[in-house]
Amino acid sequence: MWKQKRLKKQLGSKYFFEQRISAAVVKNMLAMVNGSNHFLTVASLTVGIVKLEAILYWYNGKYSLGYDVMVRDSPECPEWSCYESLQEEVRYNAWNLEREMFLVLDRAVTRLGLSYTEYVFPKLYGASS
Repeated sequence: MWKQKRLKKQLGSKYFFEQRISAAVVKNMLAMVNGSNHFLTVASLTVGIVKLEAILYWYNGKYSLGYDVMVRDSPECPEWSCYESLQEEVRYNAWNLEREMFLVLDRAVTRLGLSYTEYVFPKLYGASS
């Protein structure tokens, strides 16, 4: 908890949590039998140049939840790139979803050797230069 509070204070507006869809709506969508090949970001947690997105996606005839770790070229870069899809269970109905997502993200940052503030791999070249 202290690490999360310290990063919130240190990063200011570069720390941002957003829950786009309520747990009740997600529960209803997970029960649907009709779907599409689209995905929907249901919540996101941005911590510096790393972001965790909880994604609702259609797979094998049903909706499922998953996590994607996103990264930026630099703190100023407006575009995000998917770095890794995690195999962790998404507990969208957790009492404190922000805290839950921070714990998942922090484990991923440690395991993948990423940093919240320092760009640790060669620059990505994408659509914008």
